[in-house]
Formats: sequence, structure tokens, C-alpha cells
Amino acid sequence: MNQCCKKRLWLIITVIISCVVMAFIETIIEPTYFLKSVLKMLFFLFVPILVIKLQKEKVFADSFSLHKKSILQLLGLGLAIYGIIMGAFFLTKEIFDYSTLVNSLSTDQKVSHTHFIWVALYISFGNSLLEEFLFRFVAFLHLSKYTTKKAVYFFSSCLFALYHIAMIGSSFPVPLLLLALVGLAVGGAIFNYVDEKGRTIYYSWIIHMFADFAIMTIWYLHI
Repeated sequence: MNQCCKKRLWLIITVIISCVVMAFIETIIEPTYFLKSVLKMLFFLFVPILVIKLQKEKVFADSFSLHKKSILQLLGLGLAIYGIIMGAFFLTKEIFDYSTLVNSLSTDQKVSHTHFIWVALYISFGNSLLEEFLFRFVAFLHLSKYTTKKAVYFFSSCLFALYHIAMIGSSFPVPLLLLALVGLAVGGAIFNYVDEKGRTIYYSWIIHMFADFAIMTIWYLHI
């Protein structure tokens, strides 16, 4: 096996194991939110960095550069995403019972009104960055050096969807679960596309962050 194949294999194994371990921790072990966050940082950030460093590759290079003129574009994009999600919420709130869904998520994630703000800030800023690092930088931009574009699009977006479905599956009815699975996969592919064009994970991170802002807003309205 040549070096390219070895690097590709190790990256794929690292990403899959990180997702499986975190899914197991979150759904089976169910530690405190703080401990879960620390473990996610370990498996979604430090373990992939270690693997990439062992392959003698750079981690924080071009994919983490950002031009000043891009900042306003990113903020505009983020606000548009927030507006679209909130608009969809207000248009469908009479169709879907969001309060039941939010109560189920709050119970699953052990989130109460007293510490919701801290959880919301972590999810929007920290958790979104950890996920973009693993799914967009490691599983897409970096992995694309060693395999085809179609392969990394499929791998990154599908794993992104499956990981999140594992987290929230028990909280959703089956029709909404299938819709969420497709939506997450398509969303992951869109994240990949904007990062491919910009060659940086900041585009997908801003979209992810503002999408989480909207979700946290909806969550707060029903918690």
C-alpha cells in the first residue's frame, strides 16, 4: 500500500471512530454536558490533529485563512441562514408540534432553563466549530488530497447526517427523522461546496453557527 492510500485509510478510520465513539458516549454513557463537551473536543479535534501531524502534514494552514473582505460576506450569509430557518419555523409551527420536540431534546440533552444560555453559546460557537473541523476540514478538504471529489462529498455529508441522526433519533417521529436525515445530508453537501469554493472552513462554520443560533432561538421559545 502506497503512502497516499495509507494516509487516506487512516483519515477515514479516524473520522469514523471519532463519530462512533462520540455517538456511544452521548447516547449510551450519557455523561454530564461538561464532560461530554471535553470528550468531543478530544475526539473531534485533538485526535484528528494528532493523526494528521503523524502523517507529517500541516493542519492550520490555508484552510484556516480569512481575508478581511470576506467577513461582511460571511456575516450576511449567516444572517440570511438565520432568517430562512426562523421564517420556516413561523410558517410551519402550526403543522409541527415543536414544543414536544424541544421538551424531548431538553430531556435527552439534560438541558434546563437555568443553564440553557451556556449550553446555547457552546453549541453555537464551540460545538459547531468542532464539527466543522472534523466533517469539513478532516473528512472533506484534507481527505480530498488523497481521493476523488465525489468520494469526499459522499463520505463527509453522509457521515455528518448519520452522526446527527444518532444523536437525535429517539426524539423525532419516523417521518420527521427521514426528512432530517435527507436534510442533514444535503446540508452537509452544501457546507462542503461553500468550503470547496472558499478553501476554508469559515464559510461552513458561519452557516452552521447561525443555523444553531436559529435552533437555539426556537429551543428557547419552547423550553
